[in-house]
Amino acid sequence: MKNVIKLILASSLLASLASAKSTEEAYVESYAGRADVPVPIAVVKPIVDPSYEGAEVRLSFIIEADGAPKEIYAPADADADLVKQLSRAVAQWKFKPLTRDGAVVRTRVVLPIRIENADAATVAQR
Repeated sequence: MKNVIKLILASSLLASLASAKSTEEAYVESYAGRADVPVPIAVVKPIVDPSYEGAEVRLSFIIEADGAPKEIYAPADADADLVKQLSRAVAQWKFKPLTRDGAVVRTRVVLPIRIENADAATVAQR
């Protein structure tokens, strides 16, 4: 059975700046010790065209047993070029997969991403 899990950045940009950590480092650390979701252990910052500033996309993907995101897609109405740029980065992420009763569980994840500045995207805060 596939589970749908929404990963949302738990720390604010202000908190990450105050602690001198990048947004990506803060995102990874915000999931440390969690057992109820796949835990990100390495993320790659998406680099996108400045024209996408303010855009939001929800990427959906499966976390495989090896922690790699696979089958990455977005809703049909999402800009194809933006999805390609974001997917290229997310495909390089690594997760500690979700486990139940000691067995790894393939998990569908929905990741909201908002482009916040001209050259980077961050996980949307909600």
